[in-house]
Amino acid sequence: MLKMQEFVMGLSVLARGSLPERLQWAFNLYDINGDGIITKDEMLDIVSAIYEMMGRFTMPVIDECSARDHVEKVFQVGLNIAVMVTAWL
Repeated sequence: MLKMQEFVMGLSVLARGSLPERLQWAFNLYDINGDGIITKDEMLDIVSAIYEMMGRFTMPVIDECSARDHVEKVFQVGLNIAVMVTAWL
């Protein structure tokens, strides 16, 4: 359960926090179990919830596959970056 004060503090960080604070807030949003790692399942849960809040009235229309496709693309980009960094090292 989230108390009103915690909710307002979170919004304040999001609106007026420094870049590191906002990045940490966003990471914590996706890191549902708090283990310091964002899994595909965690990201899919959050992206799906966001898409549900947006509703079916967006353009283009968001369908059931959109959230899964979005998460797959994010993880593919992350994998490509990891490969490039590893190759550079």
